[in-house]
Amino acid sequence: MSKFIFKRAARPALVLLFALLSLSACSSGIEVRSDVDPKADFSNFRTFNFFNELGIEGGYNSPVFGEHYRAAISDEMTRRGYRKSDTPALYVNVTFRADDKVKMKSYTAPYMSGAYYQRPGGPSYGSAIGVGVGVSSRATKVTEVSVFIDLVDNNTDRLVWQGVTVVEANDKVAKQLRDAIYTSVNMVFEQYPFTAGR
Repeated sequence: MSKFIFKRAARPALVLLFALLSLSACSSGIEVRSDVDPKADFSNFRTFNFFNELGIEGGYNSPVFGEHYRAAISDEMTRRGYRKSDTPALYVNVTFRADDKVKMKSYTAPYMSGAYYQRPGGPSYGSAIGVGVGVSSRATKVTEVSVFIDLVDNNTDRLVWQGVTVVEANDKVAKQLRDAIYTSVNMVFEQYPFTAGR
């Protein structure tokens, strides 16, 4: 396999890693949203389990991603009264998508105009000095990562709830990977309004 193909295939895993590290460094920059199927009867759901292979597993993605997500989501589901089962009412999947975007960023910059100089042995020359603040903008390319947590009705194979975390991937200094994943999962499940059987 050529280096180009390897780098291209490995890129999603690296992007996800940088995004997760960013989550632990600055949770205020995280966008969280959720959606629910209005036709789903959540009173029927009391058990859960995970897809055999999560969408973030396999390929060049580290199995650590899946291990941490399974543990973090299990904690949230158990806290809400759900039991893990081999024949669950809900199946859980975790996937992610990376989107390259261009953002326009505005910034201010002070400036000074004018000059003053003197010729040796001659009169002084110059112009008025002006000071002000200019506003400029520049285009910046960023990678935005969306992590999707899906709950699927095992009987109908319908997606009944989805929580999404969106974060701009960067290489800021951050905490451990586990902390980042637990932070994002906790924030997503704050928007999950159900408990087992209700």
